[in-house]
Amino acid sequence: MAEALEAGPPQPGDEWYVLVSLPRPGSATLGNALMLAASVVVALVALNLWAPAPPTILERIFASAIVASIALPVWLWMSGADRTIPFMPFLTLVFAYYFALPVFLLRQYAVGMFKPPVPAPYIELALEYSLLGLYCLFAGYYGPAKWLFAPILPRFNLQWRDTRVVKPVALILGFGGLLVSSSHVLEFLPESLAQIGVFAGDLSLVGICALVALHLAGKLDWITAAFVWGFLIPVRIAVGLGAGAAASGLIVGIAVVMMFASVRRSIPWKMMLLGTVALFILRPAEVPYRMAIWGGRLTDAGPIEKARAFGDIVYRITIGGAVDPRALVEMASMRLAQFTVFGEVIGDTPGIVPYWDGASYYPILFKPIPRFIMPDKPEEVSGEWFGHRYGLITEQNITTSINLPQIVELYGNFGLIGVLVGMFLFGLIFRLLIEMYIHPGMGLGALVGGVYVSSRVLDVGSAASLTLGALPWSILLMALIHVVVQLGEIDAMWFDSRAQAGAKARTT
Repeated sequence: MAEALEAGPPQPGDEWYVLVSLPRPGSATLGNALMLAASVVVALVALNLWAPAPPTILERIFASAIVASIALPVWLWMSGADRTIPFMPFLTLVFAYYFALPVFLLRQYAVGMFKPPVPAPYIELALEYSLLGLYCLFAGYYGPAKWLFAPILPRFNLQWRDTRVVKPVALILGFGGLLVSSSHVLEFLPESLAQIGVFAGDLSLVGICALVALHLAGKLDWITAAFVWGFLIPVRIAVGLGAGAAASGLIVGIAVVMMFASVRRSIPWKMMLLGTVALFILRPAEVPYRMAIWGGRLTDAGPIEKARAFGDIVYRITIGGAVDPRALVEMASMRLAQFTVFGEVIGDTPGIVPYWDGASYYPILFKPIPRFIMPDKPEEVSGEWFGHRYGLITEQNITTSINLPQIVELYGNFGLIGVLVGMFLFGLIFRLLIEMYIHPGMGLGALVGGVYVSSRVLDVGSAASLTLGALPWSILLMALIHVVVQLGEIDAMWFDSRAQAGAKARTT
């Protein structure tokens, strides 16, 4: 793609591709490579020497290798070898949070507080298979297979040229989506239209991404920028957290940080470190908050009251000292750890639970069909089905859901061969998805779409039907927003031409 940019004629919208694809001057130097390697070494030494967990030698080796693997996609992106948005560095970081970091923080490798520990041999296999799967993901994403599909790959050219139009549309999307998703209107919609609530939140996310891109490119006035950073982004994160799912709020922060890194061509490590600290606070606070809003005393409370209650919980478990900091780390690590779930599945499959033979991927076939067209289409119940099948939750418990990580889902369906082949295919799919948006002539809309769509598939801790199944609707949503922006720009051009014609007539 870089060759196409250099050799081919200039294309409309190339300014945004150049902005996100060209590495910063001096970023590929030996000094930067050594600094990255030294940072990884320091992090690994700290985790192995001072972290509280007692992993075995093999567990340390595999977990350390997963953490160290973050350096590969980071360097490929920083050096300019990977001229796209920093999707794979963020995905690898999320993968390490789920399958490596808790190895050094958990004192007991169990899937729950009152569950027996998973036997060490299964934990070691889970970490080994996770490492193999990660490098299969790299092979699919960075390998030559993507070039086989390049000639037939659709390219989205979403030219948003007029800031006078893009800015108000983005503000309407950001603020309007925020109002709709935080109101009680969605509660009165029938189940067949419940997806509208998800789209409302996504509209807000798209608007925020567009405004952040404009600001970072120096195309946003300071008043609007202050509104975006001081109100719109934090309130949208708070609304997501207020739903009782930390991921709904954190996805906004991830998308903003990815847009920041894309436009500035630099990963904001300090910002991400603060986000990691926040994660280890929000995850434990999520438990009592859910009990209050899901059938508890705050079930019918408004968004302001819920936000106040969540803030009170966070204050009490941190500054208030209600929970020991070590307990916070333990609780958050247990909620993050997916390698323990992987170990349970390896231990029980296929000896106790037969291979699923692709059954969990069945709902993906019906995801593109709206429920109001097909009211009886299969529901997404992988969390309940998976938890009950492996005894992770009791049969009487019909309210708790257990996340089904994609790599665990691959193993449960097809064993180790499923992990190797499936992770390769996931990497290929992710790369093709990015290539559809990030290319010469893409335009601002494609950058916003690339960040928005790719941020939706970063959650490797959820079933494939929840992430990949939503892609067609996410792509369609960006297409509809593009049509709105194009119509606005056509109207702006018409008014400009009328004004110029009027001015010319007056001068003559």
